[in-house]
Amino acid sequence: MFIVFEGIDGSGKSTQARLLSDFFESQGIPFILTHEPSDGIIGQKLRSLASRLKPEEESRLFLEDRVDHVKTVINPAMVAGQHVICDRYYYSSAAYQGALGLDSVEVLDYNRSMVPEPDVVFLIVVSVETALKRIGQSRSAGFSVFEKRNGLEAVSGIYDTFQDHVIKRIDGGQTVSEAHEEIVNWLKLHGVGA
Repeated sequence: MFIVFEGIDGSGKSTQARLLSDFFESQGIPFILTHEPSDGIIGQKLRSLASRLKPEEESRLFLEDRVDHVKTVINPAMVAGQHVICDRYYYSSAAYQGALGLDSVEVLDYNRSMVPEPDVVFLIVVSVETALKRIGQSRSAGFSVFEKRNGLEAVSGIYDTFQDHVIKRIDGGQTVSEAHEEIVNWLKLHGVGA
């Protein structure tokens, strides 16, 4: 199964991705845990940005990184019989570059034409206020170029519009363990870890 975690920065998606990987490991379930931007050359460049790029350039680089990520990491893992847990995927591009003015539906459609659709997307939903508070408490390095209040509000609004059949919304305001249990129970109902 190709499992993606999405949400605004500070939503808890990375925590939930790690908890799911810990659960899979404890159950002897074969998996890989990966993320976007990837560890590839373009992904490293994206993570090192000191400021946002023009929306079109940013979207292009994220897609190039994603295509490479699928080719070198995601597809080989799936072929090898491993579940893939991915922290961010093309919904992030649609939301974050959409917040800069691109058409989020067009970004989604173009990405879908280039890379595989996930089996499930756990979209962790929290308020921008909660997200900013969490970021401020957990990161000594401060806020990234993607973590400004007005930008996160726009991104959150776009995430709210996504209605794809693969999306399962998770209340990120509940406790970490409650959210994890909800995710694991959903996967068990769908034959993973049962």
